[in-house]
Amino acid sequence: MSRLDRVQRAVVAVAAVALLARFVGLGTRPFHWDEARVGYWTLRSLETGVYEYRPVAGGPFLYVVSRRLFALGLTSDAVARLPVALIGGLLPLAALLFRRVQDRTAGLSGTETVALAVVLAFAPPLLYYSRVLRGDLPLAAFSLVAVGFALRWRHRGDRRSLYAAAGAFGLALTTSGFALATIICWLLAALLTVDEARIRGEEAATIRARVRAGVASVAGRRVALLRGTAVAVVTALLFYVPRGRIDLSEPASLPAALEAGTVGAVQRFLAVRVLARHAPPTYTNDHALLPFVAGTAELLLAAALPVVGLAVWGFFRERYAGRSRPLVNFAAYWAGAGLLLFPMATEVNEPWVAVHVLAPATLPAAVGLGALWNAGRERLAAGDAAGLAAALLLLSAAGVHTGAVVAGEVYDAPEAGDALPGYAQPGAEFRAPVAAIEGAIGDNAGVDVLYVGAPLAVADESALDRPPVPESARSAFSARLPLAWYLERAGAETASVDAPSAVGGSPPPVVVTTPEHRRAVADRLSGYERYTVEQGLTNRRLVVFVAS
Repeated sequence: MSRLDRVQRAVVAVAAVALLARFVGLGTRPFHWDEARVGYWTLRSLETGVYEYRPVAGGPFLYVVSRRLFALGLTSDAVARLPVALIGGLLPLAALLFRRVQDRTAGLSGTETVALAVVLAFAPPLLYYSRVLRGDLPLAAFSLVAVGFALRWRHRGDRRSLYAAAGAFGLALTTSGFALATIICWLLAALLTVDEARIRGEEAATIRARVRAGVASVAGRRVALLRGTAVAVVTALLFYVPRGRIDLSEPASLPAALEAGTVGAVQRFLAVRVLARHAPPTYTNDHALLPFVAGTAELLLAAALPVVGLAVWGFFRERYAGRSRPLVNFAAYWAGAGLLLFPMATEVNEPWVAVHVLAPATLPAAVGLGALWNAGRERLAAGDAAGLAAALLLLSAAGVHTGAVVAGEVYDAPEAGDALPGYAQPGAEFRAPVAAIEGAIGDNAGVDVLYVGAPLAVADESALDRPPVPESARSAFSARLPLAWYLERAGAETASVDAPSAVGGSPPPVVVTTPEHRRAVADRLSGYERYTVEQGLTNRRLVVFVAS
């Protein structure tokens, strides 16, 4: 094996630190509402033995991977987040895919490659959502890796790179419904990148000849492309095929499972995520675009201002410095299109949307950071104290801002004013009642937890086994999260009643109710300790009574 050169060693070192940054305190923060539903439904799928892709629950990637971990009894918050943390921690290695090959391509220089690894490792939104059980970071990571391997294949003609790109793309398709928005961003970015030649004043005949040459090159590689397509399809199919639906002793079950994982999955996605968005009153979460775009932009400025600033500078520096590398422009257009498309595609204005904009923006940001670093070195060599001081000041400001956000939001206890967690993120005090609940359940026989009150009650607890939850039980299931994950993890048997008057003379060891029923429930219990459980950072409160 050839020895790693200086750039490769630097990138590997950055990735090692990135992994450490994601593993430290990985289970400290309680599960967010969205994490809890993934964990809860994964546990229920193990209990029932059946898992099938449902668009309302997100892509199958996290469920399939989590099933493997949970089946081994590894159900802690830290272990559940481990796959996402690994993906985020290893993502800086993707910087090497964009490195210039012996000055023969328009890729990144060595300094820019290391800069890209640093930005991917420590940009606060990417770091934060590498520690969250959601599909956004895996989608952004797999998408960036797919583009990197595709670029490598284009420049080197290495078929292994093509198959790696296809595999990464197939994985991206399994992570989130946002994958469709990513594909549209790619198409728009490619169109704008090609059109740049016209804007720069090249003759139309020259542009057409270049396009025809590109099409001919693709056509000449059609066999490899077909194989790559097969790799992508098979990769996605491995995750979309329902679990518990294939019985090798009954060959007739195989076609049905394959149909559910291919045509059926596409039909369900289009019906829920595309068609239903334009069929009111069936779907009522339509929203104004500009407030969502403004919310994403505000989050990017608050949590990743240095990356945004460096990306803008890197893009315009490329554009007006006479180089205008297609890779950098493509990434910038991808990020710009994402700033419009992802807020349009999302149902709620939440901070994780920024991940899909920030991931491609890291490429022009790396160009800006590399230029700033080189400027400092040049000023040092020239003895220009003022120029060196200016470069160091800008680098320090970027580092201080990033460090402050990381320390205040990634590792500190979540607070209502934080930009990254989202309102449905419980605070650190959530751990105490969970520990008390787990201790009280113990070896109890029968019902362990009783939900009291119409907002928490469902007619049939089994209706919550898998998505989509029936309309009649949807609000109750939402109100129970993320507590429901911890109860399911503890193996609790649950039941519910509509009103405190239905609480019997022998209540279970744990009773959960809403604040409005706190006193009425307390009057019917004796020997219980009361906890106020904050299910989110704002206005998501439950009251839990635990037998002492």
